[in-house]
Amino acid sequence: MDYQNRAGSKKGGGGVAGDEEANRHRSERIRQLLGSSIDIANDPYVFRNHLGVLECKLCYTTHNTEASYIAHVGGKKHQMQLMYRARSDQQKTEADGLKTSGLVLSDIKKRKYTSIGRPGYKVTKIRDPVTYQKGLLFQLSFKELSEEVSKPRYRLMSSFEQKVETPPQKNFQYLVISGEPYENVSFKVPVGAIDRSKEKFWDYWDQDTKEYFVQFFYEN
Repeated sequence: MDYQNRAGSKKGGGGVAGDEEANRHRSERIRQLLGSSIDIANDPYVFRNHLGVLECKLCYTTHNTEASYIAHVGGKKHQMQLMYRARSDQQKTEADGLKTSGLVLSDIKKRKYTSIGRPGYKVTKIRDPVTYQKGLLFQLSFKELSEEVSKPRYRLMSSFEQKVETPPQKNFQYLVISGEPYENVSFKVPVGAIDRSKEKFWDYWDQDTKEYFVQFFYEN
């Protein structure tokens, strides 16, 4: 998007105020374009207590900011707790229709259906023009998505939750995307602190083109 030539901009008007204005404009524009977004509330292992402080259910740690919690998630202690909880997490995953038996997850027990193969997909490396954060954009085609499914779904999976690569590679995690009657697909991506703000981390289902998008940026 071109923010330099937007209405109301002043030549040479850079600096902190200009950056903040660009960020606000950019955030609002993305919210207008995208019908759905996610935030840290989707993480099953964290909750905000009555004081507004984030608490990790796995490690019993507290965090004053989202950035602090996200950094904790990438740490050794949290990863070890994930490994210990992998068995119970697997049961929950199967209930959600995502069985952690491989990188291509097609044995979904929640509902029986005939698989028609993997969806077409494209992965693009992206960079935020304002913050220079690096990120990834996933685009998948679900032309024959089941009418019983409102939209495809995604899940970020720890290396300790998958059973294909042993021993688990702690420097990687997996983005699993599901959309019946297609096979589930998994993308292996680097572990890192993810910017979970709404304008940086979102998914979007285009009902007209039957395309599904997932985007996220890593923190600098």
